[in-house]
Amino acid sequence: MTAINWNIVDRVIFINLKKRKDRLTRITKQLKKLGLTAEKVIRLDAIKHEKGYIGCTQSHIAALEMARDNGWERVLILEDDFSFNESQKNFDNLNRYFAALPQINWQVAFLAANYRRVTPLKSVDYIVRANFAWCACAYIVNHRYYTRLIENYREALQAQLQGGAQAQYALDVHWNSLMQQDLWLGVFPNAGVQRLDKSDIENRTVDYRALFRKPLSQIVAPAKFTPSTSGPIKVDFYFQWPPGWTNFESVIEAMQANPAFDCRIVVVPYLNWKASDVNGDIQREILRERGLDYTGFEDYQLEERQPDVVFLQNPYDEARPEAFRSDYLHERGVKIAYIPYALDSGISEEVQLYQFNLLCQNLATWIFSRSERHKAEFGIQCDAGNNHVYVTGHPKFDHYQRRFHLPDEKPPTKIKTLLWTPHFVLPDGRKMSTTFTLYGAAFLKLIERADIHLIIRPHPLLSQWIGEASATARSLYQQLFDAAKHRSNVEWDSGHDYKQTFARSDALLADAGSFLFEYLPSKKPILYLTHESCYGLNRTADFIYNAYDVAWQEEDIFTFVDNIVAGRDPMKATRERVLREELQIEERTAGEKIAEIICASLRSLNRS
Repeated sequence: MTAINWNIVDRVIFINLKKRKDRLTRITKQLKKLGLTAEKVIRLDAIKHEKGYIGCTQSHIAALEMARDNGWERVLILEDDFSFNESQKNFDNLNRYFAALPQINWQVAFLAANYRRVTPLKSVDYIVRANFAWCACAYIVNHRYYTRLIENYREALQAQLQGGAQAQYALDVHWNSLMQQDLWLGVFPNAGVQRLDKSDIENRTVDYRALFRKPLSQIVAPAKFTPSTSGPIKVDFYFQWPPGWTNFESVIEAMQANPAFDCRIVVVPYLNWKASDVNGDIQREILRERGLDYTGFEDYQLEERQPDVVFLQNPYDEARPEAFRSDYLHERGVKIAYIPYALDSGISEEVQLYQFNLLCQNLATWIFSRSERHKAEFGIQCDAGNNHVYVTGHPKFDHYQRRFHLPDEKPPTKIKTLLWTPHFVLPDGRKMSTTFTLYGAAFLKLIERADIHLIIRPHPLLSQWIGEASATARSLYQQLFDAAKHRSNVEWDSGHDYKQTFARSDALLADAGSFLFEYLPSKKPILYLTHESCYGLNRTADFIYNAYDVAWQEEDIFTFVDNIVAGRDPMKATRERVLREELQIEERTAGEKIAEIICASLRSLNRS
């Protein structure tokens, strides 16, 4: 039998939990049999964590740091449940693969993976380009890529430690954003499989062998649609999030008025954790109320429609059916347009990832941002940079006075209406931007006053997830909910449309979130609710500290309310200054600008 030539790698690191002596024996024996010397093979003691996928990420970071610190040119990282196919055909294939790699400028080279999508190389039949793949069981990393991959893994780890879901932040999910940008190769067929064995991550026996034996026809990227070069530009809007209708409204209005576009609205369900409306019924009702035609997701045929552009309403691919996800669209050649669903202001690692650096933001052809400051943040946070980011202002601010029925002057009243918009609370009281648990008792005190009326409009996920929150949070929620039943000066607003709530209110009291921006053009007082134990504001929003009223403690809330009741607004001039500087509100709407940018991008060649 011809031996495998292992000169391509300086070292082979296999990751092994101390308690898994069975795997240690098995993999050590096989590596020796395959011709790897003891000097070339290193066992890395796997980092144990109660959540196995977190320990897995930490262990792979440790392996890469070891390779970097030792100056190794290339390192092969194996997990201890990996098993090589011991056939001569496989050995010959590996030798051809290893001989070809030095001639290619690659970053990662798989020996095996669970491929979702690959592109076969035209020159050889044993190497594929990985477009999307899972499973970090056997891969070589080039020394030039150590730092970049470590950074990617660390981003995933931070999100995991803050409660990010395994399905979204496992290292072999998070690395796919890099796969879209850099050259990740794989030998085909796979050189081995994950053994049938008990998984320490999943705490059960798993058999993934079939996932490593998929035929090429099952994993090859589909043919791209032929883009139209004349006639109307086909643009589809995937409407998922009822409160975010205003993100699309003025863009659709501008495109429907322009014969250069053929627009469709597609209702897509928002399938987040504990979602109940899995049919998009609320979205359908919104569109019927407005007399707008739409196509339900159940009747939508992407391959038949072949849109030039799809607007995604949020970056959360896991909350969409597969055929509506960003990678599914991108691999078929559909251009993605994204208007950030939130006027983000928070600073946590998890929030930064959600708002700037998921797959959607990296694959988009256009991202439309609210300000130069916002675009600059994409340059810092997004792996794809910000050359695809266009400053247009946000469509939420188009036709603001008309949308919110705001009079030029509101007559003075003895009773002031306060709008409180608490953010949602996560299980275990994890640190975030919400002050609901901290200041809920203060609002219970406020409603005892006869000179205020309180509208509570929580983040939609507060009510959806409150059952998983701390006992304190659940108790405050129930007390406030009961208060609305027994007191005439308290109400909850959970509707998808908040026009009347904005119009009725005299002031906003808000955690970090979109309303800190969206309420600003009303020119009414705003109190930003925070605390030293909460996450603060990001670089796109940190002007708020100096331009708004800010509550760091309960007393600050009471002082603000006293000022509102007395008709005092000490921060008015400063707020109006940042309104002009930060929100790009102009006579020409953001919707019109967005339509013009897309038209110019896709039809400019025809005009030249």
